[in-house]
Amino acid sequence: EKELITAPLCRGDILPGVTRRSILELARGWGEFKVTERAVGMKEVVKANDEGRLLEAFGAGTAVVVCPIKGILYQGKEVSFIKEGEQVGPLTIRVWDALTDIQYGKIEHAWSVLID
Repeated sequence: EKELITAPLCRGDILPGVTRRSILELARGWGEFKVTERAVGMKEVVKANDEGRLLEAFGAGTAVVVCPIKGILYQGKEVSFIKEGEQVGPLTIRVWDALTDIQYGKIEHAWSVLID
């Protein structure tokens, strides 16, 4: 089962924001994978990567919207989040396209109101 995991807000190390909330609402609305807010540690990330289950990672925020994470160096080992030959993962592209299309009125959405 595919799963989008994000850290929970309860620890105080992740800021609540419109972009974060929008991504989670869009992903839940697509209904194609599980969306979970929970702690995830590096041991779990490394294990998922070693097992081929880690598909990609991205950061999000107001200024950047969504930004791919290429990889993390952990205990001397490169944990890569982007497949060879790619610059951005498909979910990162999809989230970017969906959010910016809504922001710029390219698609109709309940979150935006077009003004003539």
